[in-house]
Amino acid sequence: MNRIRKLTETTGLTVIVLACCLGGFAAAQCPPGDWNGDCRVDWLDLGLLAAHWLDEPNNPDDPNHRATADAVDLATLANHWRRTGCPIVINELLAHSHDISPDWIELHNVSDVPVDIGGWFLSDNEQDLYKYRIEDGTVVEPNGFILFHEDTQFGNPYCPGTQSPFALSENGESLCLYSGADAQFPDCLVVERFGASETWVTFGRHPTSTGTFAFVLMSEPTPGRANTGPLIGPVVINEIMYHPAGDADAEYVELLNTSPGPVTLFDFRSMEPWRFTDDGGIALVFPREPPVTLDAGEHILLVRNVSLVRRTYGVPAHVQMFSWGSGRLSNSGERIRLLKPGDVDNAGTRYWVEVDSIHYSDGTHPENSPDGVDRWPPEADGAGLSLNRMFPSRYGDDPGNWHATIPTPGSTND
Repeated sequence: MNRIRKLTETTGLTVIVLACCLGGFAAAQCPPGDWNGDCRVDWLDLGLLAAHWLDEPNNPDDPNHRATADAVDLATLANHWRRTGCPIVINELLAHSHDISPDWIELHNVSDVPVDIGGWFLSDNEQDLYKYRIEDGTVVEPNGFILFHEDTQFGNPYCPGTQSPFALSENGESLCLYSGADAQFPDCLVVERFGASETWVTFGRHPTSTGTFAFVLMSEPTPGRANTGPLIGPVVINEIMYHPAGDADAEYVELLNTSPGPVTLFDFRSMEPWRFTDDGGIALVFPREPPVTLDAGEHILLVRNVSLVRRTYGVPAHVQMFSWGSGRLSNSGERIRLLKPGDVDNAGTRYWVEVDSIHYSDGTHPENSPDGVDRWPPEADGAGLSLNRMFPSRYGDDPGNWHATIPTPGSTND
């Protein structure tokens, strides 16, 4: 049941605050309006806002980094009144070490207060959240990190907190952090789903332009400290023509080798070629004989109709092109992925490691965005423009790294 409360203290303003009884699990992040960094929005935050009301410009205490603490900050606080977030997040994990060293899990305190996580749980099963109980008195310092290891903790049957030993799968699964009935932060549930990984390559949190975090392959492991950044390349999805203005068969996806040397789209260990897929039926397997090789800085095109794309856009003759045959790119948006072979599990199933993955949109689907705003440029939806990656060396699955411009298949983006 919602309660409406009038707040008139200190500011001289009358503000309607919706104080919601929130059901379900707490959000895995501190809520907006949390001025004092304790991961809850309450009277302490209102007091801080009042104390800095209309302060001098560039006041460092303003959480929204505006010139002054003003009505915008007050509205943010009002919209999130009485909300409690989860100050502890799953920040990084190693799931593929080939038993040379143990798997590990890194948690991070995103708040400005110490958090006692004794009695919280780690698990790799969303249906059984109680596999490993974190030792009583375990405190994560403000903005600090803490590590848990498979051999001594969550995978060790002789560890007192281990109720059901588990290890992280190199072929991907889910990792859960659950606070249970914790007195300060009850019902915090953080779930990170991750895919297959190569040996010694970790998954970790990476901030995006939308204000959210992606959980992606990292460029290097950083246990116990801030993440470096996502693993980019060596080949990236660089341009997407998903809705041509004319013939629908003139759609294409451009790949770019961003590495300093040649890359062969074939794994000689498994004797399997790379592949390109989408959510709707495209399944392009690159040639085996001979395998496809991209020189440093080289572009190749993946298309539905080779001759039509070459003719429509004047693609130079030296640009390699490969047809995916059946299937079409979605005009409303979907996920497209460039994959290379991973390991085979005990059942004989081959898993595939993402080299690059883009979940593009036509700019009209706010329901798919956490903040209700679709930031993908709508001009690429049938208006003759393509989606062009602005910085190939930066994380790709982020609308802030794409814009709509004239098609440049096979050559440098505008």
